[in-house]
Amino acid sequence: MAKDFFERLKGNKLFTFLFFLLVSCCLWLLQVLNEDYETDIPFSVSVLNMPEGIELVDGDEVEIPVRLSDRGTVLARYKLGKSHSINVDFSEFKQRGGTLSLPISHLKKQIIEAVEATTSVVQYHDDTLYVQVVQNRKLLPVVLNGKIDAAEHYEITGVTFDPVDVMVSATPEKLDEMESVATEYVVKKYLKNDRSFQVNVVADAFMTVEPSVVNVNVSVSPLKVKKVYVPVTPVNFPKSPYTVSLPSEVELSFEVSDTNYEIIGPSDFAVHIDYKDVISANGGYVPLKLVYSSPLVRNVVLKPSKVVVGNQL
Repeated sequence: MAKDFFERLKGNKLFTFLFFLLVSCCLWLLQVLNEDYETDIPFSVSVLNMPEGIELVDGDEVEIPVRLSDRGTVLARYKLGKSHSINVDFSEFKQRGGTLSLPISHLKKQIIEAVEATTSVVQYHDDTLYVQVVQNRKLLPVVLNGKIDAAEHYEITGVTFDPVDVMVSATPEKLDEMESVATEYVVKKYLKNDRSFQVNVVADAFMTVEPSVVNVNVSVSPLKVKKVYVPVTPVNFPKSPYTVSLPSEVELSFEVSDTNYEIIGPSDFAVHIDYKDVISANGGYVPLKLVYSSPLVRNVVLKPSKVVVGNQL
């Protein structure tokens, strides 16, 4: 059959031409593939041991291009064969907000071990591998973490933030649980005047806050002294009549801010005299007890703070 085939080719110049053209192309291709070339080969980086609740935007595998040099036949196998996989533990990445970074130098050993002995690594296109964590965004209010106190005879009348809300980016699971973000711990004491300062907003792992710094404005007002007369309420006294006279009211002096000066009155206090204290005093001084006062006042003073009611009940 082969003899008949070649006999027919002798009489057909077109087939003869095509046959030798095919042979020439094969020889040329073999020659070309045996020369050295450079090309970019993608390497797949698999991230292992991902923490619970953390997902990567590109999935658990990302690709990095690496320029290799070798004979064409070898490079063709890289192109046509399965992708080369490199394993990296999640703990090797540096974390900043929602971005993970890893120097490419940490991958060089695995890349060299993955290629043929004749293959040379010509170039790594990037110095660092960056991977993005899946995040959601939500506007949340800022709350103060710390202690702000006014000096004696002064009062904190307001604490405000600028801006009031910040944009928080965090993993979906974490963001769903958040209702606010806190500042770093702040201590400001003995304030007598209004004060403004800047403070950082705390960002946990895999979280970013924009802006990361807010202005805190503290309003301070001097306290004013006010006096009111409050009824004295007897408690635990027997129902039977008693002849001793009890104080009907007591003078209270206190400090209050100018804003609340007019709204504070006798009904914002409660003063008791206890029958048990009368018995114990046995004719001596009986204390008057301030059992309630408005949270808007400071430094409450009773005048008098104790009275003599006698021992005849």
